[in-house]
Amino acid sequence: MRRDLFSLLWHWMGSAPDILFVAGSQVDLQWVLPAYERAVARGMRCAFAGPGLVVPDGACYVDITVHLLRFVRARIMVTATSGLTANRMPRGSVRRVAVPHSLVSLHMVYPAGTFDGYTDVFCCGEHHRAEIEAMNRHAGVTDRRPLLVGYGKFERLATTRPDGPPRTDGRMHVLIGPSWGAGNILEIMGGPLFARLLAEGYRVTLRPHPSFFIYGDAQITPLVHACRDHPLFTLENSVEESRALWDADMMIADYSGFAMEFAFIRERPVLYVDVPPKVLNPGWRELGPTPLELSVRERIGLVVPAELEDVVSGLRHLAHDPAQWAEQIRRERVRDWVNFGRFGEVCAGELSRMLNDRRQ
Repeated sequence: MRRDLFSLLWHWMGSAPDILFVAGSQVDLQWVLPAYERAVARGMRCAFAGPGLVVPDGACYVDITVHLLRFVRARIMVTATSGLTANRMPRGSVRRVAVPHSLVSLHMVYPAGTFDGYTDVFCCGEHHRAEIEAMNRHAGVTDRRPLLVGYGKFERLATTRPDGPPRTDGRMHVLIGPSWGAGNILEIMGGPLFARLLAEGYRVTLRPHPSFFIYGDAQITPLVHACRDHPLFTLENSVEESRALWDADMMIADYSGFAMEFAFIRERPVLYVDVPPKVLNPGWRELGPTPLELSVRERIGLVVPAELEDVVSGLRHLAHDPAQWAEQIRRERVRDWVNFGRFGEVCAGELSRMLNDRRQ
């Protein structure tokens, strides 16, 4: 509490920033960093706020809990942290911008009301714009704008690309990326799946959703203990590492947003195991749009039942000629991930327009 009060006092002694980038955790910060860098390059006065963040050198930073954000001054607030209610947002902010931290749907995977209180949503693709427009119609909201901006993950992940070509020993390298929550592929078929793939001679990397590492999960521990001494197995911490994104030949997933990132960045197909979808808003069907994570699977990969033989057969099918998927995946990316590789630039342009509108 003393740290929070000191940070607020220091903040109030200076001038208010133009743009306040808010993050509830270090993980949430990564999605807005490209926007921060381009906004600073354009001369906008920017600051960060959130608890215990490691921010870029020289950046203005208010080290406080999200419960005290309403006391921070800024013309525009930008955040990729979900679950911020309107009464927690800076009271003086004229624009309050939500930056999605995944390509997945906004109306099924997030609880109802997640985007209430925001004036703008920086959409990753056409599906997000359609979802926000549907939310607006359903709730009778007229002042929440869906803006096609893009997704900043590529610009961050590009900094982790290894200098040399992918390491290879002649084996197919399979990346397994389970989503967070009940019914994911680790829960449904984790142990037998790993045992079978390793026995088949695949090199296997497990890269769970960051929440597995942040909040802990009993599904990982037995798998790691069973496989940790196997020379073909690697556990990758998705909070800190991204090597497997660049090394893997194929990916096995359920409904994780990282599966789409893998497909769109590497232009390689994903093998989707057909487990129950992740639903945090049971009323999503009332809004209309089909969630992208349900509709995209057969356009960027194969969908197979949650049976070992089907998974192994699907991998063999994809391994036969993964490059044949590249053109189809690129066409899908144009619609689902707009301004690919240009998020920071486009985002900063939108923020600049918002500031100019306010000044006028």
